[in-house]
Parts: sequence; C-alpha cells; structure tokens
Amino acid sequence: MTHKRLIVVLMMLTLCFGLHCGYEKTAPNELVGIWKTSAPKYADRFFKLDQDTITIGQGGDAFEIYVIKKIHVKKIPEERSILYTIYYENKEVDAYKFAFYYSPENGGSIRLQYQKNIIWKKQSDR
Repeated sequence: MTHKRLIVVLMMLTLCFGLHCGYEKTAPNELVGIWKTSAPKYADRFFKLDQDTITIGQGGDAFEIYVIKKIHVKKIPEERSILYTIYYENKEVDAYKFAFYYSPENGGSIRLQYQKNIIWKKQSDR
C-alpha cells in the first residue's frame, strides 16, 4: 500500500470512529416511553426508554436505571422493521446491550431479538 493510500485509509477510519458510524447517542422519539407486554410471564415487567437512559422493571417495585452510551440502528427491509441495539452501563460501568426489532405499524411494537414471539407495546401517555 502506498504512503498516500495509507494516510487516506487512516483518515477515513479516524473519521468513522470519531462519528461512531452507524450509531446514535440518544433514543429516537418513537422509542421514548414505557413498554409493556401482555405475556403472562412478564406481566409485572417493563422497560422505559428516555433520550439517554433505559429503565428496566424487574417485577414488583424493583427496577434499575442505566445510562445509554450508544445505539446501533440497522434497517431490516424484508421484515419491515428496524433492529436497534442499545449499549448501556450501570453505575459500576459494567457494559450491557439490549437488542430488539421495532415496527412502526399499528402504533409501534417491539420484539426482543431473542424473543420474537413476545410483543411489547408502548403505553399511552394518559
């Protein structure tokens, strides 16, 4: 590889990583809100997305709030949905990820990447 090509490649990589190619820093408005499912196993569970935090309801009054570090967005045309992967951290800076498919049809729904048979719906603002 010539010296000029190497410099161009390094500049492109630096720009790409600097801009977090394919990543967002905040949750889009259509995802902001409280999401619940009617599946009996998760009747007392929820997750809440804000612009920069994710809250996971663990049953009863138990919940944890995490800071969103970045969000990867991938459109899935054949499924007419978007695959979101949210990367987040707790207070101890342990890293986690939460991946799901969002479909805007019928008011929007979410299916977790590894539990596609369970539908999560956004709760109304009432």
